[in-house]
Amino acid sequence: MEISQKKYSNRVRYVFGDEELDYHVQDSSGSRSFSVPYSAISRDRQTLVERNQWLRNVGLLWIVLGVVTTGLSLTGEQGLKISFWVWVGLACYGAYHLFSTRFTIIPTEAGNLLVIDGPEGQRILDEIASRRASYMRSQYDFMPENDSPEQHRSRFKWLHREGVLSDDELAQRLAVVDAMDPARGVPGPEPGARLN
Repeated sequence: MEISQKKYSNRVRYVFGDEELDYHVQDSSGSRSFSVPYSAISRDRQTLVERNQWLRNVGLLWIVLGVVTTGLSLTGEQGLKISFWVWVGLACYGAYHLFSTRFTIIPTEAGNLLVIDGPEGQRILDEIASRRASYMRSQYDFMPENDSPEQHRSRFKWLHREGVLSDDELAQRLAVVDAMDPARGVPGPEPGARLN
């Protein structure tokens, strides 16, 4: 499955594999690509607003130039005359604030994933979360034979903190661990059995 996004000079492509995500981003400064396993994608979310710095700098320069030439017009015979450069500078500075790109940043072990905010962005975030949870469930949602009940509890609590198990699923798993804990004296499922 592939989802692409584009806004202004930003182009982002996500290719969702079974075990990893292929990511490619391109903007005015260059491009970058990498692959990252779903388990190496963080649950953290950060935001970034990108604006065109050139518009800001040129806008401010032209505003200053316009103010200076407007001030100089006071010394002439025609009196105060607002310079054309003030309006051009204000237009550029306004465009700087108007034309922005908002991103959600997802940290990973390979680098940050940038998701452009919007309907497609939410679809990408949901797909990443779903595939990450499915992958982590397939890799870690079981009870290794040689682990102690406390190690089982720690594993399931970690999966819960990572958003893989719901509150109810955590309670279910902990009840199974408690049932097979020899210290509690209640028989439970066979060690090594998958719980999902």
